[in-house]
Amino acid sequence: MTASRRIIGFINVGHMIDHMFMLIFPTAVLSMQSTFAKPYSELIALALGGFIAFGAGSFPAGWLGDRWSRRNMMAIFFFGIGVATFATGLTQTTWQLATGLAVIGLFASIYHPVGTAMLVSHAERVGREIGVNGVWGNLGVAFAALVTGGISQWLGWRYAFILLGAGAVIVGALYLVLVPAEANQT
Repeated sequence: MTASRRIIGFINVGHMIDHMFMLIFPTAVLSMQSTFAKPYSELIALALGGFIAFGAGSFPAGWLGDRWSRRNMMAIFFFGIGVATFATGLTQTTWQLATGLAVIGLFASIYHPVGTAMLVSHAERVGREIGVNGVWGNLGVAFAALVTGGISQWLGWRYAFILLGAGAVIVGALYLVLVPAEANQT
């Protein structure tokens, strides 16, 4: 496997993680009502900060990717979203939960401006690779409810955040080992 194919593989997995992690909460919230003693209508509103951060954070993320290092920004994406998601599973108050969701959104904002730029710079057939990458992102959307619902049903909502967060950290570690620093081409 060439370095470019390996990089594109991580970028695709990153797209799946990005969309899946932004949608953990909308499913997990169905199991949280007794934990926080609040109705669904109040809990679901806690997602707002995360979705605002997901959009607003893309500006500085893209700027840092261009000026500093796309490779390192993607490492920050994997580790940041993983740790934030893991920590969100440990929250005890709605304030902590809302903060955790906002931090997940902030780290998720890195993916599109940085990951897409890396994808394009390493692709031989750009249109095809963007199409494949789109499928990976939509797999994240498709599996978010299924995976979160399954984990929540069997282990509890906290484990949906904890296990998926730990998985992203593992992917981040593999990324750092397998994607060389010179992968930062433009």
